[in-house]
Amino acid sequence: MPLLDELRIVMAPSLDEENIAAQWTVDPALPLVWADRSSLMQVFLNVITNSIRAFPKPGGSRALHRRPGRGKQVLVEFTDTGGGVAHPEHLFRPFQEGADSSGLGLYLSRAFLRSFGGEIRYQPVPGGACFTVSLNQVDSPRRIPNDGDPHHDGG
Repeated sequence: MPLLDELRIVMAPSLDEENIAAQWTVDPALPLVWADRSSLMQVFLNVITNSIRAFPKPGGSRALHRRPGRGKQVLVEFTDTGGGVAHPEHLFRPFQEGADSSGLGLYLSRAFLRSFGGEIRYQPVPGGACFTVSLNQVDSPRRIPNDGDPHHDGG
């Protein structure tokens, strides 16, 4: 099962519990990317969990979709209407004061992504936030090892 389908299944109860309407737009032809599957899942869970925490009250919308990237990049965007980030200059720093949790989620997410050549970026959007995860696309399916190598995963 593709990782983004698993993510949708895992996150659906939390989103429903918070009365957050989610919009998932996933290209069925999403290419394979170089990533550690469990680390990539943790990155996506961290971003969505932070987004849920950003809502001052139930409601809003959540979108997950891929948009074309440059070269061999696959981009996955997480956009919410939770009000945005008050101090974006503090994003990706560990143990932030005032964090709802340990403050390690985005810091670790960036470290995980960089370990397999990916990246995460923040961009403010009207009334919310957008986090974009960029991943390196697998060059050719023929080059994927059949030995259970955990360093690749399809959308």
